[in-house]
Amino acid sequence: MSKPAKDAKDGSRRRSFFARTPLGALTPIHDAKNRDQEPANLLRKRRTTSLLTNLSASLQIGEDDPFVPGGDSPTSLARPLFRGNINRTTSVFGSLRSLRSTDDYEEPLTTTSSQAPSVNWGPMDDIPRSRHVLHHGEVQTSSSMFRKKREYLVLTEAHLVRFKSHHKAAETFNAISSPLGRISTIRHSQSPSAGSSHEFPSAPSEASGDHDLGIPLRQIVAVYQLEDGRPYFAIDISYLDDETNHASSMTLQFGEPEEMNIWLEKIREAANRARLTDSNPLSAYNSHLAARVVESQCDYVPPNYAIYKVLQRPLGKAGSRSSSDDLSKAISTVCFLAIGVHKVHLIPLFKPPQRSSTSSLVSYNPQSSHGILTITELRVSENDDTFELTFRMPLQKPKVLYLASLASHDIAVRLRYVEELLRPEWESRPYVFVVPDDVKRDILRNPSPHPIDQDSLDRTLVGYCLSYGVNPENIRFELMPPIGLRRNEYTALELLAVMRSLRYNESFRGLSFKDVHLDVLNGLVDTYGAEHVCTKTKRGTFVRMDVEELGRSCLLVQEIRALALTSRRLRRMDFSSCITRKPRDYVETAGKARDMGCGIVEALFPLCKHQTTNVDWIALNNIQLGETDLDYLVAAAVERACHLRAIEMSGCGLTDRSLSLILDSLRPQENTLEAIDISANPFRLTPATFDSQIGVFAFLTKLNLANVARTSGSESLISLETFQVWRLRELILSGTSLNFAMVDAIASYLVNHKQSNGLHELRLDHCYLTGKDVAYLMHSMTEEPGKTRELHLDVSENNIEQDLDQLTTAIASGLAPSNLTIRLIEFEAEAQFRQLILALAANTTIRVLDISRASLPCDAEEDTCQALEKMFAENTTLEFLDISGEDSRLETTKLGVGINKALRGLQRNTSLRVLHIQYQKLGLQGASSLADVLKVNSVLQEVHCENNGIPLSGFTDLVNALNRNTTLLYLPTMQESRQMALKQTEDQVKQMRDDGSMSPANKPTSVRTRIASKVGRRASKEKLTPMLLSDQDIKAALSLVDESWGRQMYRLHQYLQRNYNIANGIPTTMEVDEEDFERPGTASSLSRVLERVKFESTPTVEKDIRLGDGVDHQRSEAATALGKEMEVSLTDN
Repeated sequence: MSKPAKDAKDGSRRRSFFARTPLGALTPIHDAKNRDQEPANLLRKRRTTSLLTNLSASLQIGEDDPFVPGGDSPTSLARPLFRGNINRTTSVFGSLRSLRSTDDYEEPLTTTSSQAPSVNWGPMDDIPRSRHVLHHGEVQTSSSMFRKKREYLVLTEAHLVRFKSHHKAAETFNAISSPLGRISTIRHSQSPSAGSSHEFPSAPSEASGDHDLGIPLRQIVAVYQLEDGRPYFAIDISYLDDETNHASSMTLQFGEPEEMNIWLEKIREAANRARLTDSNPLSAYNSHLAARVVESQCDYVPPNYAIYKVLQRPLGKAGSRSSSDDLSKAISTVCFLAIGVHKVHLIPLFKPPQRSSTSSLVSYNPQSSHGILTITELRVSENDDTFELTFRMPLQKPKVLYLASLASHDIAVRLRYVEELLRPEWESRPYVFVVPDDVKRDILRNPSPHPIDQDSLDRTLVGYCLSYGVNPENIRFELMPPIGLRRNEYTALELLAVMRSLRYNESFRGLSFKDVHLDVLNGLVDTYGAEHVCTKTKRGTFVRMDVEELGRSCLLVQEIRALALTSRRLRRMDFSSCITRKPRDYVETAGKARDMGCGIVEALFPLCKHQTTNVDWIALNNIQLGETDLDYLVAAAVERACHLRAIEMSGCGLTDRSLSLILDSLRPQENTLEAIDISANPFRLTPATFDSQIGVFAFLTKLNLANVARTSGSESLISLETFQVWRLRELILSGTSLNFAMVDAIASYLVNHKQSNGLHELRLDHCYLTGKDVAYLMHSMTEEPGKTRELHLDVSENNIEQDLDQLTTAIASGLAPSNLTIRLIEFEAEAQFRQLILALAANTTIRVLDISRASLPCDAEEDTCQALEKMFAENTTLEFLDISGEDSRLETTKLGVGINKALRGLQRNTSLRVLHIQYQKLGLQGASSLADVLKVNSVLQEVHCENNGIPLSGFTDLVNALNRNTTLLYLPTMQESRQMALKQTEDQVKQMRDDGSMSPANKPTSVRTRIASKVGRRASKEKLTPMLLSDQDIKAALSLVDESWGRQMYRLHQYLQRNYNIANGIPTTMEVDEEDFERPGTASSLSRVLERVKFESTPTVEKDIRLGDGVDHQRSEAATALGKEMEVSLTDN
C-alpha cells in the first residue's frame, strides 16, 4: 500500500482535534460574488469599524500606532499571495478542502457548510507587499494520542500561510533559507530584516498535491491565548470569510511560552495593520443586514453606530480537560458586535447569500442585546485580544460575556464614549473599567461628549429605560402617574431608570415625586451587586458613612441619597404622598424588630447632618412617620451645621409628643429655617407652649397651620410679639378655628406694612370668620382706600353673611386686596348675594375674583341678573373671574337661566381676560349669548364654559363667532357635550326602533299622528309600516353625529391657531380652512344625517328577516317620516 493511501486510511480512523473548527455560522443575504459590483449607496446608513476607528488616535495608521513597528504603515490594501483554482464540490466534506492544507488527517470544518470559505488570493504580480515575510517557523497545529502534527507557518503582511514542511516554505519564499538537509523536527523561528523582500517562485499546481493555503489577515477576527489547563502553550486564531460567512479557527501549540508570545505579538500586529488599512472590513451584505437588525431594535442612528467582528467565548476558559478540543470550541462563536445608541447587540452570522431566498429578518434577531447603561465591568487584556463585558439588570444576577476581537481596544473606547454621552458629567462611573494604558490615553485624547444641556435628561432617561426594558413613553414630568396603562404606579425598574437618569444633572433646583408611589423600592434590596451605590459627592468628597451600610440599604434609600449627593444645584425635594405604608405603633415596636421607616428620612437627613448635600428643603407631606424616621430626623436636626431651610410634614401622623420632640430638636436651625408645614396632624396645640416653640425661628417666611386643633381659651394661638418678628410670605390657617384674639393679632401684623409687606398669601378659609372679621382684616391691610395691596386673601366657607354690610362696604370702598376668593358661600337670602355683586361692581382694586359655587335659595331673580350684568359691564379692573357653579351628587349650585341674559354685559367689558363659567347649565341659549359676546368683545382671551350642556348647534354658534374675534386664545372643545349628544342619539334611535317593533303593521296612524304633531306637516294619507333600524344603521347615525362634532372642533383649532399667531406676531392669514361653512340649520342638518343613514346603509340579513321582501316599496316613505321624528326629538334637547 502506498504511503498516501496508508495515510488516507489512517485519516479515516484518526481525526485531529486541533484542526481548524467551525465557530458558528448562522445566516446572510446578498451574493458575495457581486460584493464589488454593488453600488456604494447600498445602505446609506451603514457604519463599519473603519468608520469609527478615529475615536482612538492610536488606532490610526501613523507614528502613534502601537501596532506598527517603526511607525511605518502600509499605504495600500494588503492582498493575498496567489489564487488557486479552488474547486467547489457538492460534498459537505469535500467542499471544505479548499481552505485546508492537503493533509489527510484533518477533520472537516463543519458538517453543515455547503461550500468552503474563499481565500480570494490574487495574482502575485499584483501583491508586491505580500512578499515581505514578517515571521516564520515550525509549530504544532494538532495532536492526538498517537501522533502530533507539525506545520511550517509563514506570516506575511497579508496572509498567514501554512506549509507541510520547511522545505516547501523555502521553495515558495526566497526570504526563508533552505533547511539544508536538517531534519524537519528542528524548529525554525526566524524573522528576516524589515528591508528584505524577494520575488516569489511560481505557485505549485493543484494537481501536484502541494497546494499550500493561507489565512488572509483581513479575515482574522481574534488572536488569543488558550488557557485550558493542558501541559503546553497555545494560541487560537479565529477568522471569518465574509463572502461565505464561514467561520473557522486554528490552534497553534508551543513548548515554550516565549515562542508563543512572539507568534502572538507578530500575528496581532500584522492582523491589526491589515484591519486598519482595509477599506471594507465588513462586506456590504453583512453590513446591510446587521444595520437592519439593529434598526429593528430601534437602536440604529448612523452617526452613533459601530459594528465589529468578535468571537464569543461563553465559558471564558475551556476549563475541562476534555479528550476533544471540539467540546470547548463548539461553544465559541464568531458573530458581530454592534454598538447602537443605547445597546450592545450580539448578532449571529447570516446565512450565505446563495442559501437565502428572502431578505426577511425573521430569523435575524439578535442573539442578545444589552443596555449600555447596565454595564458593570469592562476588562480588556493587555496580552491578547480577549475582553470581558459584564451586564447587570437591577435585582438580577450579572451576565458576563467572554469575547475576543482584534478591535477590543476600539470597542472599549467606543463604549466609554457612548456611556459618557448617555451619562454626562458623572464624576463616579458605576462600573469597573480595567483597560490597558494605551486605551486610557486614547480616551483622554478624545474630546469629551456634550456637556449637560436641556436634552441631557432625556438622553439619560431613555438610555436607562431601554437598558432596563421599560417603555420611556410611560414616564412623564412633573413625575406624574404613568400614562396609557391600567396601573397607576410605576414599576421598580421604571423608577430606577428615572432616578438614575437624574444623577449628576445640574438642570434642576428642585425635584418633585409628589403622588408617585415609591413603596415598590422601599425595603427592596439588590443582593446581586452594588455598582450603583453612590459613595461620593460630585466634588469627590466621600460620604461619612460606612460603605457596607450604604450597600445594605434598600434601593429607595440608595437612589434618593445618590440624587442628593450628585447634584450641587439641587436644593428642594418633594416626596409628598410617595409612601403609603403605615409604621407600627410605638407601643407595638417594643421588643420587636425595628420598623424600617419610610426610607426617605433615612436617606436624606444623615446627609444633611454630615453636610454632604445641598438639599435643605424636604417635603414629607402625607407620609406616616414612625419612630425610626423620627430618630433620623432628630439626630440631624440637633446639629447646627445641618442648615435645614424648610421641612414640610403635613399629614404625617404627628402626635403631641412627636411634634414637641421635632420642634425642640429644630431649635439649632433658628437662623436657617424658613418654612414649617405641620398641618393636618392629630396633635392639639396649646397656645402658650406652641408660641414659645415657634417663636424661636425668627426667619420664617412660610407657616402652614391648616386643619389643626388647639386647646380652648381666649388667648391667641400665636402672639403679636411673635408675628412682629417674622417677615412672612405665606400664612395658611385653613380649617383652623380662629378666635378674635388671633384675628386681632393677624390684623395688627397687617397694619405694620413695613413688616408684612412681603405677605402674598393669606388663607383663612373655613376659619369661622364673620363679615365683620374679614372687613377688619381688609381695613388693616390697606394703607389708603383705592390703593391695591398685592395679596391673595382666601375667606371661602366662612360666615360672611353675618355682618355682610361691613364686608360689602369695605369692598366697595376699595379696601380689598388684588386677589380675593370667596367660594362656597351659602346665602340664606338672594338679596345678600345681590348686595355682594353690586359691591364688586363698584370695586376698583380686585383683579382676580373667585366667587364660584355660591349657593342661592333659588334661581336668581331679575334684579340679581341685572346686578350681574352691571358687574360684567361696569367693572374696569377685573381681569380674572370665576363664577362657576357645581354639579355633584351631594350638591348642585347654579344661578339659573337668568345668567344667560346677564352675560350680555360682557359686550361692554374692557378689562376681563379670563372667564370661568362652568356648571351653570347654559345650554343653547347661553351658548348663543356667549357667541354674541365674542363677536363684539376684543379683550377676552380665555373662556372656560365646559360642562354646560351646550349642544352641537350652540357649539357651532361659538365657533362661527370666532370668525370676527381675533383675540380669543382658548375655548373648550366640549368633549362632555359631545359624549352626551352621542349617548342621547343612541338612546333615542334605539327607543324608536323598539317602539316600531311593538306597533302592529295595520295601525300606522298613531305613528303618523306623532310625527305630524311634532313636525307640523300634513300626515301622509298612505299607510306606513313601522321602519325597523338595524344596529348598523344606529352605528352609522352615531358616526355622522360624531363627524359633525369633529368638523367643528377642527374649525375651532384653526381659528385659535390663527389668533395665537396674531398674538405672538407670527405672520398668518385671516382666512381659515372651510371658512364658507356657515352654521347649519338644526332641523335640516339632523334630517340630512338620518336620510343619509337610510339611503346609504347597506342591506343586512337582520333587515331582511324583520322586514321581509314585501315592504321594499314602503321603505322610502317610512324613512322620511322617522327622520322627521328623530329631527324634532333631537332639536328639543
